[in-house]
Amino acid sequence: MKKNIIYDIVGIGIGPFNLGLAALCSTIPRLRCLFIDQNDFFNWHPGLLLDTARLQVPFFADLVTLADPCNPFSYMAFLKAKQRMFRFGIHENYFVSRKEYNQYCQWVVSGLPSLQFGVRCDAVSYTANENLYRVTAGKETFLSKNIVIGTGTVPFIPFFAEHITHPLVFHSAEYLPRKEILLRQKTIAIVGSGQSAAEIFYDLLQDRCFTGHISWFTRSERFFPMDYSKLTLEMTSPDYVDHFYSLDTATKQKVISRQAMLYKGVNYSLIGEIYDSLYQHSMDHSETRFHLHPNAELKEIEMIEDNQFQLKFEHLEMHQCFKHEAEAVIFATGYRNLIPSFLRGVKEHILWTNNGLYKVNRNYSIDPNNSIFIQNAETHTHGFNAADLGMGPYRNSIIVNTILGYEHFSIEEKITFQTFGIRQK
Repeated sequence: MKKNIIYDIVGIGIGPFNLGLAALCSTIPRLRCLFIDQNDFFNWHPGLLLDTARLQVPFFADLVTLADPCNPFSYMAFLKAKQRMFRFGIHENYFVSRKEYNQYCQWVVSGLPSLQFGVRCDAVSYTANENLYRVTAGKETFLSKNIVIGTGTVPFIPFFAEHITHPLVFHSAEYLPRKEILLRQKTIAIVGSGQSAAEIFYDLLQDRCFTGHISWFTRSERFFPMDYSKLTLEMTSPDYVDHFYSLDTATKQKVISRQAMLYKGVNYSLIGEIYDSLYQHSMDHSETRFHLHPNAELKEIEMIEDNQFQLKFEHLEMHQCFKHEAEAVIFATGYRNLIPSFLRGVKEHILWTNNGLYKVNRNYSIDPNNSIFIQNAETHTHGFNAADLGMGPYRNSIIVNTILGYEHFSIEEKITFQTFGIRQK
């Protein structure tokens, strides 16, 4: 244990959200903070750092700017430090590449002494008489008044495919490490409807080394773009979070089920680039090697030979089943939250819903004393924009203000032109 050090915040997990929290806290001298992560270094979704992949939020929705525009760890400060400010301006693209965003985060990491990588949290316990949390990590123990959990999400693969352990059946998060072997296959199936599926499809479509066939399946009724219209963007705001949080649980579930286009869709421009590439391919080849299948829900997958897999789909409009064979299968089926095992020691201090999820307070704490906070695990309570990178600074502002006991970061209110609930006169 580091003697005589009592932290105000110990953050567990260093993804973009806790990294943003560390950056914001770095300008508040009175806060003593430590952030730990089991990985040896920061690398954000390395399996999907494609040359053509871009964020779905603009550059100013970085780690800090929307909470603290003068923070030294803004994206603009990064560009200046890398002497890319003029080139970025001439480039005229608000949506930076995922690769450059990763470089930005790594630059922030290099400037924050409060971060420790290669440190795995084993357990968290609570000492009532001291009103402190003990974070055990190997042989070290850290004491803290508050805990912020930012361990992120894990790749999700349908339960009926979990039994298949084969290098050519994998989640999209592993795409780049498997690409070389993929290029040697004659038939590839991509299952999923969102941005990752589209990026992988486009990457293979553009690769001249790939001469096989690709079939892209989605259970959605179409390959829909993410709604990025301005009045819809007002829903990525504190105003909408207030409204959504006020709804009852059953209504929240219904609302979320109808909002896929707000956070699961594909970039409009990428859909256009895919179509243009398909059109160009059709000009040069009489028979296409690329097929897209909406309304196709995967029901089963089995290995029929060493390098051959049979997928059984149901067409959701025709109510008929059909089969498809492929030598490789990529599941672009998203991510899910898991309750970290290290929380067992404080389970009784955490608020839970009837179905075993965090019962998240409006200020993003999950305990009655407002001392354990979560990052990106509150979709069911706060709405679809929980995972939105642009909402990270806002959530972190709320967390910091709660811990300090006063409004250090000013929170903008009533920013939307529309009223999400009933207008009060």
